[in-house]
Amino acid sequence: MKINITARHLKLTSAIDAYVRKKVSKASKFYDGDDVSANVVLSVEKNRQITEILFNIGKLVLRAKEQSPDIYSSIDLSMDKLEAQLRKHKEISKIDRKTKLKISKRKKSAMLEFASSDSDDEENFENKISEIKRVDLKPVNIEEAIEDMDILHYEVYMFLNRNTKKINVLYRKGNKGSLVLLEPEI
Repeated sequence: MKINITARHLKLTSAIDAYVRKKVSKASKFYDGDDVSANVVLSVEKNRQITEILFNIGKLVLRAKEQSPDIYSSIDLSMDKLEAQLRKHKEISKIDRKTKLKISKRKKSAMLEFASSDSDDEENFENKISEIKRVDLKPVNIEEAIEDMDILHYEVYMFLNRNTKKINVLYRKGNKGSLVLLEPEI
């Protein structure tokens, strides 16, 4: 985690620097990595010691700002505020992941149920389709289709083969990522 400290109207001593780094580095128990950084601004206005911490996690920015007559107190107060925000965000992330996992399990079981059923009843068929995707079939060669598939991170890709003028389907087979081309014979 990168920690940047800026002092305004205040001499940044090595003791204050070490104290800020020690306190802010404790936040790494919530999030740590290359995309995590903290910007700490320490300032003095009249008799108020102000600490502002901007904690960046990827695109998310959390902010905590506190003031007190003592710089160490303002650092502690702002860190308490920031840790509460980090706890809340981490908990929301856990709940969101659990919800997404439940939804994906439901979709998977619905697809398995759909695949195992032999009924051609129109109403049952419509109830089992979870999503309809419209595909723009532009004529491309196989190399371009593979490139599009990789760029879009698709597991299955349908395209109009420029050479054969037929609809083809590419899909990844197994965990090794080998590709299979489905080509109709008419």
